[in-house]
Amino acid sequence: MEFTKKSASELEAMNSEELQAYYVEKLNHEKGLLETRVKTLEEEKNEEAVTELEKEVKALKEVQFDTLQKALAEQGRVIAGLKDGSIKGGNIKMVEGTIEKAMADNHEHFTKAKEGRHEFKFDVKVAGDMTLAGNVSGGTMPQPQRLDGVNDIAERVAVTYAMIPKLNTDSNVIEWVYESNQDGTIDGTDEGAAKDQLDNDFVVTSVSLVKRAAYFKVSTEMLDDVSFMAGWLRNKLVVRLFLDVDNQVLNGNNTAPNLNGVINQATAFAAGSFATGSANEVTNPNTADVLVVAMNQIKLAHQDTGSLQIQLNPTDVAALKTKKVGAADDRYVDRLLMTGSTFTLDGVPIIENTNLTTGDYLVGDFSKATIVQKSAISVEVGLDGNDFTQNMRTILAEWRGQCFIQDNDTTAFVTGTLATDIAAIAAP
Repeated sequence: MEFTKKSASELEAMNSEELQAYYVEKLNHEKGLLETRVKTLEEEKNEEAVTELEKEVKALKEVQFDTLQKALAEQGRVIAGLKDGSIKGGNIKMVEGTIEKAMADNHEHFTKAKEGRHEFKFDVKVAGDMTLAGNVSGGTMPQPQRLDGVNDIAERVAVTYAMIPKLNTDSNVIEWVYESNQDGTIDGTDEGAAKDQLDNDFVVTSVSLVKRAAYFKVSTEMLDDVSFMAGWLRNKLVVRLFLDVDNQVLNGNNTAPNLNGVINQATAFAAGSFATGSANEVTNPNTADVLVVAMNQIKLAHQDTGSLQIQLNPTDVAALKTKKVGAADDRYVDRLLMTGSTFTLDGVPIIENTNLTTGDYLVGDFSKATIVQKSAISVEVGLDGNDFTQNMRTILAEWRGQCFIQDNDTTAFVTGTLATDIAAIAAP
C-alpha cells in the first residue's frame, strides 16, 4: 500500500494506536526512498555520492529513526499502561501530543534531510507523574481556606474597674467636703453647770480629670481591602485603652496624666497588736493570717466590713488554695472555702487579678471608691497631619476621668506585701 501523508487536522483526530501505526508507516516509507536512492547511485557507480548518501542515512537513522522509535516504544508502553490501569486516561493526551508536535516543529529539517545531508536533533517529551509541587507554578492550588477574623493575642481580664461605682460628669474637676477633725468631749453635765461644747473642722478638696488616649494610623488600602479590618481595629483600640484605664484605676501614681489608683490611696498594712513581740503575735503565720489582720485593721478604723473583697494575683491564690494546716498536718486551712467559682476567706471573696503584682494584696470595700468620667471610651476616625496626602486614616480612642476615694474612706482599704507582712506578725 502506498504511503499517504496526513494533514494536521487528520493527525489531531487520530488516537494513540492510529498515530503509532501512521508514524511507523511513514518511517518505513522514508527509509525505502533512501534505500532506492542508494541503489540508483550504486548502479551508476558513483561511489563518492554513495558514500555521502550513506552518511546522511546513518545520521538520519540516529536522529530520526532511533529517536522516533524510542518515542513510539514509549507510546506503546503508555497504551499498555492504559489497558492494565497503571496509567490514568487523563495523562494520555500529553503523550499523544509529543510526537506529533515534534514532527510538526521539525518538518523543515526532515524535508532537508530527505533531499541531502542535513544533521539535526530534537527531544520528545513524554508525560510523567503530576504533583502539586512539580506541576503548579505562579500560585497555590488548591486555594487555602482562610478562617474569618484574626486570632487575637490573649488579653488580661479587667477586674478593678468593674468593682468600683461610676459617676458621669460634665466638669473637669470634682470636689467634696470632708470632716477633718472633731473637737470637744462629752463628760456629762452637773446641775447648774455648763454643758459640753463640740465643734467640727471641714476641708474642701478636689481632683482633676486626666485623659488617657491612643490611636492607630492605617492606610486606606488596608481599610478598603480587608473587609473586617476597620471594625477589628476599633474594637482592639477600645480593648487596649480600657485595659489601660483599668490598670490606672488600680496602680495609677497620681502624677498627671496618670490616675490616682486605689493602691496609691489605700492605707498601708499595720500589724498593731499582732506585731512580733506584741500580745497577739502569730505562730507560723501565712497568707491567710496576714489577710485576717488586714481586715481587722479595717474594722478598727470603724469601717463597714460587710462588703469587703480581697484582690490577689492568681499565683498567690493558687498558693493559698494549696496551703496546709501545718508541716505535719495535710489538712487544708478550713477558713478558706471554695463555693462554686467563689473562693472565700471567712466569707470574704478573694478575687484573682493578674494586674496585681505577685506577692502584693489589696483588701477593701470597693464601693467606697469612685470612678468619675466624662463618658465611656469614645472612638473617632479622621485625618491627622499628612494623612490626606499619604492615604492614611487615624483611628483615635480616648477616655477622660479620674479615680478617687474620699478622705475619710481611705481606711476602708489596706494594702501590703505578703512576705513583708508575714514577717511582721511572726512570733520569734
